[in-house]
Amino acid sequence: MRIAIALAVILGATGAALAADPAAELPVASTYNWSGAYAGLHAGYSWGDGDGVYTAGGVRIETANLNADGVMLGAQVGYNWQFGSVVAGIEGDLAFSDADGDDNIFSFPGGVAPVATTHSELDYLGSITGRLGYAVDNALFYAKGGVGFTRLGITDIPLGGGYNASGKESVAGWTLGAGVEYALNDKWTVKGEYQFYRFSPNLALLTPAGTEFRTYDDNFDVHALKIGFNYRF
Repeated sequence: MRIAIALAVILGATGAALAADPAAELPVASTYNWSGAYAGLHAGYSWGDGDGVYTAGGVRIETANLNADGVMLGAQVGYNWQFGSVVAGIEGDLAFSDADGDDNIFSFPGGVAPVATTHSELDYLGSITGRLGYAVDNALFYAKGGVGFTRLGITDIPLGGGYNASGKESVAGWTLGAGVEYALNDKWTVKGEYQFYRFSPNLALLTPAGTEFRTYDDNFDVHALKIGFNYRF
């Protein structure tokens, strides 16, 4: 549902931008030059989740549900090459994230009541991606894909009290996305974008004494909806 809403927002923003241009007509070959370097800022919202395996001594003993959502603010740089209406490029972006959330831990197998809670957080989201798009005058519709980065933190909180186990790890994964960018003039563009990230952390949670308590070993998926602007050099 959130992905559908995200795509609807992006498509709606595109329609509004085109409607704002009195010269906008049916798609034709692009006459706008997208080639060159650019840099800009973006803001957005991300939400992530994972239904992971908790192991101890290499044996699965619990299932941990992770959730983290919140706002993000970052910057991007990139370069485009245009071939007729086809635009190829490369982009790097990095955003501060305050995404966090709480969920439950269940015993394995067959646990129906939580045995503890878990707190998850993302410190940042970043990526290095290739972009491939189709330009229709001032509008550029594109897809992107490449390598994603984040720093994932997990803290376990026993229901009965006692010590917490926690850990943080910077991890890399893969990412795919799609969006639309609209040129306001020769220098400034605005964009809306949806991006998906998949990470596969192997994150050790340590007790306050520094001994390993649990290891989270599974996928953690993140969805992000971004809006931003670029300045073309």
